[in-house]
Amino acid sequence: MAPTMPLENRHRRLSEQALDAVRRQIVTGVYPPDTRLSEVELSEKLGVSRTPVREALIRLAEEGLVKIVPQIGSFVAPISLDAVRQAQFIREHLECALIAEAAKHIDIGVNRQMSDNLKQQAIAAQKGDWDSFYSYDEALHAIWATASGNSGVWRVIQQSKVHLDRVRQISDRRPEHMALLLKQHTTIANAVAKGDVATAQTELRNHLRLVFVTMRKLDIARNAATADQPD
Repeated sequence: MAPTMPLENRHRRLSEQALDAVRRQIVTGVYPPDTRLSEVELSEKLGVSRTPVREALIRLAEEGLVKIVPQIGSFVAPISLDAVRQAQFIREHLECALIAEAAKHIDIGVNRQMSDNLKQQAIAAQKGDWDSFYSYDEALHAIWATASGNSGVWRVIQQSKVHLDRVRQISDRRPEHMALLLKQHTTIANAVAKGDVATAQTELRNHLRLVFVTMRKLDIARNAATADQPD
């Protein structure tokens, strides 16, 4: 007979699954700002009891993705300009340090990974397939982190950048925009391949700051600034 998972471990696993599922729906825009999050409906959709869902909503509130209004309910929080700025600050400083180390320790294997990844990005951009492009975008940044010898730092970045990802997921999804991102990725990858630390960091910094251009275009900054005001 297969060993039974301890009740506490099973509960923790269900809570984590609920957390990941709801967070993903918020970050990808499936649940837009101000969407009411019903514990009953979420528990039915996720196939879990209300307790893991309730715990997930509490943790998402701590992350700034959910707003819990006592006696009324839970709602998807508006995009916070302050949270985006802080996430951008963390990502830029950590990832620029990673890209420097990657450029110093470049090898043929990493070059091949970057080349293969960029080819897939180009295919996705030509097809206008944003979801695939986004996945390869994330994978390329992970390649650089791994090449630096500090893949654990990439996990820290992923945990801190959920507010950035909300903006990225509602950004311009046209092939022209993906072509711009691909061009930036290619420039960074070429600098890494040459061991050119200064250029890699400069181009990466410009690339990461593109999120602020997106916010201005979508008028998120004004709306987020209003949302950041105390009630």
